[in-house]
Formats: sequence, C-alpha cells, structure tokens
Amino acid sequence: MAKLWVMFFTSLLLVSMMNFYAVIREPDMIDIDDIHEYPRETVKIKGVLSSYVVDPYGEQADRIDLQIREIDGHSVVEVRWFVDRDADIPPIGTIVTVEGEVSEWNGRIWLSSNGYGAIRCPNSDGTCDSIEYETVPLVEVAMNPSAYANMSVRIDGYLSESIAPDVTYHSLSLMDNPSYGNADHLLYMQVEGRGLEWIEAGSHVDVSGWLQYDQRSLRWRMLVQATAIEVLNQGEAVTLSWELEPYTLTYEVGKLVAIDGIANEFSDGWWISGDSPTDRLCMLPSPEDLEAGIENLTQTWTGRLIWSTDEATICLDRGHDASVANPAGNFGDDVTTMLDIAEDPFAFLGQNHTFEGWVTDPIPPDYDKGYVGDGPDYYSRTTKLRLHLIGEHVEYIEAGQPIRFNATVLWSESEGRVILEARSWTLGEAPDPSLLNWGDGYNSWKWDIGKLVTIYGEAVMDEDGNQWIQRSGSNERMCLLGDGTEASQQESLGEPIDWTGRLSTTEDAVENTMQFCIDIR
Repeated sequence: MAKLWVMFFTSLLLVSMMNFYAVIREPDMIDIDDIHEYPRETVKIKGVLSSYVVDPYGEQADRIDLQIREIDGHSVVEVRWFVDRDADIPPIGTIVTVEGEVSEWNGRIWLSSNGYGAIRCPNSDGTCDSIEYETVPLVEVAMNPSAYANMSVRIDGYLSESIAPDVTYHSLSLMDNPSYGNADHLLYMQVEGRGLEWIEAGSHVDVSGWLQYDQRSLRWRMLVQATAIEVLNQGEAVTLSWELEPYTLTYEVGKLVAIDGIANEFSDGWWISGDSPTDRLCMLPSPEDLEAGIENLTQTWTGRLIWSTDEATICLDRGHDASVANPAGNFGDDVTTMLDIAEDPFAFLGQNHTFEGWVTDPIPPDYDKGYVGDGPDYYSRTTKLRLHLIGEHVEYIEAGQPIRFNATVLWSESEGRVILEARSWTLGEAPDPSLLNWGDGYNSWKWDIGKLVTIYGEAVMDEDGNQWIQRSGSNERMCLLGDGTEASQQESLGEPIDWTGRLSTTEDAVENTMQFCIDIR
C-alpha cells in the first residue's frame, strides 16, 4: 500500500512540474512564413510594424490590430492585440517581437496576443530599432487621406486581385496584407494601361499614382498607370481546401491556385476530385497534360481559377488551348480564316471569299445583321466579325449554329469596322437548347435572353388568364407565351414536363418589375 502512495505522489509531482514548465517556458521564435505550422501554439515572431488599426470594428473594444512584416522580406502576419485601446503603439517602421497564440478560422490565420507585454522591443536594453520607409505607409494615408488629396503619392502594399497583361483597365484594392481577410486597410485603385505580364494577387508592389476623392462613390481612390506598378515580390498560388464552402471559390477567380486531388475525364469533361464524393472542380487541361496522360493521376494541381462560359462553372485553367479541341478556321484550302481578315482587313477589301464559322448570337427572321466567330462559343473563339445577310431567311439562325457563306469584305467608315456582306450561305445543325435551372436567377439567365432554352416545370393559368411555367412545389415561376391551351394540356398530362422556347423578358408597368418569359409560339 505504501508503494502505491509513493507512485501516486510521484505522478502528481511530475504532472505539476510539467504544467509549471508549460507556463514558464519561453515560446519558440519562428519565421513569419512558418506560422501555419504551429496551430494553437504560443510562439514569438520578430518583424517590422507596417500598419495598425485601433478598435477595427468601432465597437469600443479593447483591441488593436497590427500588421507585422518580416525584416528584409515580404511576408506579413496579422496580430490581434487585446489590450487597452489607448495603449501606446510603436511608430510605423519599428522592429518588434510579438508573442501570441496562432489562431486559425475559415482559411484565415493570425496571432492572438494579450496584455502589454505581448509587444516588445527585441534589444536587451529595451530600446527599439527601426527602418525608414521610402514610400508613404498605407496606414498614414488611411489616417489622414486629405493630406495627400490631389497629389501624386507613392505607396507600397499588396494587390487584392491579379492584373492581366491583355486588359487595359482594372479596379482592385491596395492592401496592407497579402490576404484580403487579414488586411486592415484597403485603398481602392483604378489601373489603366496594359502591363507586360501577369501580376498575381497578393503581390507586394510599389505603386505611384494620383490620390483623389470620388464624390460619386463617396470614397478615396488612387488613379494608377499600369507602367507605374513596380513588383517587389510576386504573389504565391493560393492553396484551396476541399473543406471550405464551395461559394468561397468565387473570391479566388482570376488568381493562381493550388489544390490536391485526382484527375479524371468524364462525359462532361475533366474534373479534379477530392476525398468526398461532392469534392469536384472542373479542370481545363493543357496540351502538355493531354500528351503526358493524366487520367487517375493524384497530385497538387496548380493553375488559374477562371469562370468558364463553355462549362458554365468555375474551372482550374492549366494552360488550356481551345484550338486543340476546336481548331478555329481550319476548314480547308478553299476557306479564308476570319483571323486573316482581322489581322489585315485592308488587304482583303472588296474581295469575295468563302468563310466558315459559328453565329455568336441569334439572328431573327426580320433582322439581317449579326456576328460570326471562328469558334462555337466564347471560350474557344479568337475572332468575331460583323455579318450582314443580303436576302431573306425565314427562321431564326441560332447562337452557336455553324454557317458557311460567301461574302464580300467591306469597311464601314460610320461603324469603323470590317463587315462581311454575305449573299449566299449554308447553315449547319442548330445546337441543343440551353438548360435553365430554377434558382439560378437573373445573373445566370440573362446570358440566354433571345436563345432557345429548356426548363422543367408545369403550366398553370392565373385568374387573369395569364399562363405561367411554375416550379413544382414552389412559388417560382416564369411567364409562358403560347396559344393559350398549354395549361389545359398540362392538366391532362398530370405531371411537369420540359418546356422549350425562346427566352425573353417583359416589363410589368404596374409592379415596375421585369420578368422572364418563354415564348413557345
């Protein structure tokens, strides 16, 4: 019995000593880049105070958010300092050490620090070193923007979105942290001009521009030329997690991303899959991927996240070449490519040529103008030219419908563009109608206005004699334009069916609203 008591007190002593050590031990000093490797641990970091905001949400809370940037580097970590909000804050540029617990939530990561002793000067004598900023700190502009109004100012920060080299206008934010969710200050920025290469989201940049107050939007903005952006450090690929909600992918569209998964080709294209059956992401493989063979290959997939109009979903673009699947303009020796016309239109003026392509938007029977492209959809085509049809056509020419035609190449001075004047043409088979899904709403359906569509529902008639297609078990509906007998025919069927017609819109002058209709006449 005595031995048992000895063992009990010995174990109690060991536990007490371990708890005491856990309390008094000095936290590890880590690099800012390695903070994600220490979840829920208390650590120390050393860096430069680059920005801060007191009581970030205006709740009279005793909290100060700090941004600590690594010395002679570009990585930044957010520190949430829970202390009296009237506490003295070191000047911007001060080198400090910060002690806190690594916290993580919904993809965000930060240090949670408590008390006055959490932020210290690293020198043994208690003094702080500092660095001199060559640019105006973003926090100083945020505190007193009127001091820089209508002036050229040079600021360094991080881009909230990617800047593409083939676009001449961008609107985005300049932030004090590479991650939007961890940033304390965001300066709205309008960039005009064309850059030479991609500048990725999260890139550390030095920007020179004109600061002014936008009265219309009630906010400050910075007007910048693309050539006035100096990249100090390119942003890294954003790591995607299958655990996050799918809607969060929309925040990363346009950015370089990386995700773990297995690639497989299905009837509806290539997909990357995760561990769960619902973990799926559309993928647009590069020609190198297809040549190497990636079926059932598991790895970390990197690429640019885009909205694919062809797939109508968010996809990972691995350097997809649409011409591999849809060889634009490659129709034979007797056909002139539209790309040749677009590159040197004046060399073809007044000449007759044979073309093949796809109509880009529906052309009704009572209209003779439209556009023709060298690919069946927005994603695959590289050229789109104006088309004038000389002669009658008794039916709709549908969007995406193949067309072969003989045309004269003209130049319209009033419109300032090339026109293909066609006097004879042959149409291919029209594509299947687009499928509308209930719940997608205006932002999705608006792209199909004027096109043939199909929707599943049941026809009903209201007390005023108006016909509607209604979603079963719901109040969702859209107006039905027919011969007036569709509702009675529906009653005889007794179940919902697929309705195919042309999508249009109509205005309700009484309710001052707009509604979608399907015209099946």
